[in-house]
This record gives sequence, structure tokens and C-alpha cells, in this order.
Amino acid sequence: MNQNIKFLIVAGEASGDRHAAFLVSELKKCHSRAEFYGIGGNEMTKQGVALFFHIKDMAFLGLFEIIRHLPFIHRVFQQIKTWLEKEKPTAVILVDYPGFNLKLARVAHEMHIPVIYYICPQIWAWGQKRVEKIRRNVDLPLVIFQFEKEYYKQFQIDVKFVGHPLLDQTQIRMSDKTFREKYGLALDKPIVALLPGSRLNEVKKLLPIMIDTARKMKNHLDLQWVVGKSPAISKEVYRNLTKNVGFIKILDDGTYPLMKYAKLALVASGTATLETGYLETPMIVLYKISPLTYFIGRFMVKIERIALVNIVMGKTVVPELIQKQASPENVRKEMEKYLTDQNYYMTVRKELKNIPKVLGIPGTAERAAREIINYLKFKL
Repeated sequence: MNQNIKFLIVAGEASGDRHAAFLVSELKKCHSRAEFYGIGGNEMTKQGVALFFHIKDMAFLGLFEIIRHLPFIHRVFQQIKTWLEKEKPTAVILVDYPGFNLKLARVAHEMHIPVIYYICPQIWAWGQKRVEKIRRNVDLPLVIFQFEKEYYKQFQIDVKFVGHPLLDQTQIRMSDKTFREKYGLALDKPIVALLPGSRLNEVKKLLPIMIDTARKMKNHLDLQWVVGKSPAISKEVYRNLTKNVGFIKILDDGTYPLMKYAKLALVASGTATLETGYLETPMIVLYKISPLTYFIGRFMVKIERIALVNIVMGKTVVPELIQKQASPENVRKEMEKYLTDQNYYMTVRKELKNIPKVLGIPGTAERAAREIINYLKFKL
């Protein structure tokens, strides 16, 4: 392969930042002098990716928030397009974030730059409108669920299944005792993990509901309430939301041990539900956006369930509280069910133990890197 290897890699959210960072690490093992530029977060920066924009500026949720930020999104897109025209990188690697990345795939394809899509858009959830865009503009689609390979095949799109990246990212090396001692948590009290998402407006909508739930659970004096902070959001946001609630602790890091060692978790719908489920912690999933955005979305989404953990299991394993259902009183009721019905709690845990069977085997980033290098050798 040409020695002057240069990649544009784009991730727009915290989970994508982590996945991209692991992939960059593996690609460097294959070609140590490769250069990486793009959009991402702290994890990609640690791997030496030169960022044009940080994910904290890119993580929008909901139709109206996207519309409000359209001028900024357009400016980002134009800057990346100009860079592509000037630099003509070896390849563009897109990581999830389909609203932005599929448009970028078209631009790169028109410039005859190879387009690799790691964590391909979930067309099984969003319908088939994106199929033709992927077929036309993506040279190497990499998928993370086994069933996606068969799904894409019906559209004559040859994808590569590489497994799910969380298998490599959720390796917990500290014990429950060590985790509690490190973060100043009581050894003898159950933990409730509060995971309100990685986007600013998600946290502002869901963390107050979680806090009000905690207030309603005053009879459970033994519970410890711990917020898992997103690296893409300032700690000040969490402090402001919890300033009148002294019993809630905020963790700057250690989110995976928090997921694993919590008795149960309140989780924003998204990748975190699958991560929490993989670590076998029963949870309640919350989802809340503007009513109009939700109304429009229901016509676009083609699946019954909203939580990724339930989607991959093919059934409702953990409760989903959506829109108006996501109220402190309803969350409290679901929590009481977990805390008072041991059979129910253990049944959910038993179901969650099946998640690894659906996700494949560890080594996802390594397999993805191998597929990319092999493809580019063939192309170049």
C-alpha cells in the first residue's frame, strides 16, 4: 500500500467516538505512519486524530434542535468538503451518525474517494429510504449485528459482519469493592445508576426526571444514587441540575463499572441500554423528545421497540417509558417492582445473560481494521 496514508474519520456522538478510537488504534498497528483527521471526541484525540470539530458541538437530538443548528451543520459540512477536495485522503471512514455521514458519503464518492462505513445505518429500524444511498455511495459497509448481514442481502448489498464493538470496550478489570472504594461509595448499599444520555438536551430532559424519582424513593434509604457523566458534557451541567439534591453523586469516569455494579439503572434510550444489558444490570429505559418530533418519528421508525437492548433480543426484556410515560411516578413504580419482586428481578437478569450470544465474539475493531486494509490494498 502507498506509504502516504491519510484517513478522514467522522463520528458524531460519544459512543461513535469510542468505537472510532478503537478502530484507529487497530489501523495504526497495520500502518504506523497513517494520519487521521476528522470529527470526534476525547477518545479519538487520545489516539492522535486531529479534530476539525468536537462531538460536544455535534450531538443533536430531535428535529427542532437539528433545524436550529442547520447553519452550523452546513458550515461543518462545507469545511469537511473543502478539506476532502484539497487533501484527497486515502479513504473516508464514517462511524454511525447517518444523518450527517450519508451526505458526506455521497460527496466523497463523487470525488472518487473510497468510502467505508463502520456501524452501517440501521435500515432495519428506519425503513429502506437509506438503502439506495448506501448501495450507491458506500464501498465497504461494515455491520455489527449478525442479522444485518441477511437483511442487507435482500437488497443485494454485500456487507461485512465484524461483531459489536462493546464486546471489546466493556472489559471491567476492577472489582465491586475496588470500584466503590475508588469513588467513595458505601460497600453495603445498593447503587442506582443514572445514565441520562450523551447529548446535552437529553441530559436536561431526563436527569430531572431521574432526580424527581430519587426524591419519591425516600422510603428506600439504603439506595445510593450515582450519575454517569458523559465526557462530551461539562460537569457544570450536572452540578446545576443536582445542586439541590445532596445525596446524588456524579462520576466523571468509571461509567462501565457503574453499569456493572449497580443494582439497577435508569438509562436513556440508545447504545447505553445495550451496554448496561450486556453487563447484566436490570434497567428502566427512558425516552423523551419534543411531541412533534416524536409524532413524525413514529411514521419513520419501522420497529415496535425503542430500546436497543430489547430490539436485539427480539422482545421486551426491560421496561420502556416513552414520552409522557417517562414520568417520575412511573419510573418509581417500575423501580419498586424490581426492588420488591426478586423473581422478576432475577428473570430479567437471566434474559440479559443471552445478549453476548447475539453480538458475536470480541475483536471487532481488529476485524474491522483488517477488512479496511484488505479492501484498500485491493483498491489501490
